[in-house]
Amino acid sequence: MYDRILVPTDGRESTERAIDEAIDLAIEHDATLHTLYVINSAAIAPGIEFGDLEKIGRQAVDYVRDRATSAGVGRVDSEVTHGLRHRAILQYADDHDIDLIVIGRHRELDHLVRGSVSKRVSEQASVPVLIVE
Repeated sequence: MYDRILVPTDGRESTERAIDEAIDLAIEHDATLHTLYVINSAAIAPGIEFGDLEKIGRQAVDYVRDRATSAGVGRVDSEVTHGLRHRAILQYADDHDIDLIVIGRHRELDHLVRGSVSKRVSEQASVPVLIVE
């Protein structure tokens, strides 16, 4: 049913359940798991270098890749990119012919004020989106 599953990660603990679900689904469907970290270009804080953010992003996707590989996922593709998070996730899904997006949902005040990435992705995606809390 699913050949390519995308799990965006931001490296925070709150994405753990989404990562677990995506890994389980990838194993169940013998699917390629894609993991993506988006450096939010609109929220670059003064004093933070792009190189630092690239390193953080690489660590986040490597973590997902290592967990998925250890669990038995046959193929894991990972990428670190720049842009507005929801748009970058949707673009990646389109560019890589993703069948399912598994995304974590945050309940922090910051997301309530600025808007939820998971909500925007689910509203605009052309493929099914599984939101995991």
